[in-house]
Amino acid sequence: MSWLDGVRILIPITMEKVYLDNAGAGPLSRPVIDAVERFLGLWAERGEPWDEALEHIVEARHLFADLIGASLEEVAAVPGVTYGYNALLSSLPLKGGKAVAGPYNFPTTYYSLHGLRRRGLLSDVVILDSREPGPGLEDWERAIDDETVLVVADAVSWVTGYEENLKELARIAHEHGALLVTDAFHLVGVKPVDVKKLGVDALLTGSYKWLMGPHGAGFTYVSRELLDRLDPMLSGWMAVEDSVIERMHRGERLFERPFDTRSLRPARDAKLLEWGTWPAVAFEGTLAALRLLREYNAPDRYESHTGRLVERLIDGLEGLGYEVITPRDRRAGIVVFRHRDPYELAARLAVKGVIVSPRPGRVRVSPHFYNTKEEIDILLEALSPPRK
Repeated sequence: MSWLDGVRILIPITMEKVYLDNAGAGPLSRPVIDAVERFLGLWAERGEPWDEALEHIVEARHLFADLIGASLEEVAAVPGVTYGYNALLSSLPLKGGKAVAGPYNFPTTYYSLHGLRRRGLLSDVVILDSREPGPGLEDWERAIDDETVLVVADAVSWVTGYEENLKELARIAHEHGALLVTDAFHLVGVKPVDVKKLGVDALLTGSYKWLMGPHGAGFTYVSRELLDRLDPMLSGWMAVEDSVIERMHRGERLFERPFDTRSLRPARDAKLLEWGTWPAVAFEGTLAALRLLREYNAPDRYESHTGRLVERLIDGLEGLGYEVITPRDRRAGIVVFRHRDPYELAARLAVKGVIVSPRPGRVRVSPHFYNTKEEIDILLEALSPPRK
């Protein structure tokens, strides 16, 4: 049995559907389902398995750190990207200056930055002009200057599928003394990521898309250099130096001593962003998903398999006469093409068991490592002849 056959057996939806909407939400695998059901079963029969949950959250941090080339101390486990963003942004040493953001970021980016500006922590929020499929480095260079303190860019656009050149963008930001924060929800789990080689200051992602976990979990990477500069405006009982996880690691009974609430002593690593109690059920599923990726989605899998599916898809769409928005030289797992009636098309494909994501004036297709070239061909056959 090939590795591909082996992983597909573990993903129930592949038995019934051609699932090509991983950018919306990845499918649940049997190990993820089993992990969640086991945790809930233990809770129902014996009470919440709290100590085990804490150990599994630490293991999930380990696996995610390994996945992106970071150290454990640089990774926080959070309930999602928006939570992680706001915990991070409210801890940055911002005292004015402007933020520069990409034109196709997920909306959270802009709302959080506007909130900082309303509080006077940013002097301005500059959003690059929309230019499909995405801004060039020259656009960033024109916008980023010595007044810039923060650059925020999605690693891969959810709108066009365009992959930013994060390494060069980090260089530009750092030349002006600015920080680079990236939402990598559509990159981590698709292509190999090495945060040290990229030079990003912070990276965030969630659990339920390309990591193939359930809703409710995520991770925030903060470089060691930036960690030393964070000054939390807000905090919580899990984000302090004497948290229950720290007590667990020291071999203490978790609640044997009272917490010292007379002052705030933040954790000395990325855990200072973990404000409150984790959604343990979500992390049980996410840990199982990370284990699955470690076993089946090898570092070379994008070049040898997933990237070839993307190329096959782009070739086929262009051969059928569709206008593909996603560029060949800056793509990850999302392919976007124009269509006159994307919602009608998506509904028609769904009847045939092919799942894609419609957007105004375009259709988004997002294969992952468990998909096959035969599934790409089924989609292309269903799209012929083109209906623009």
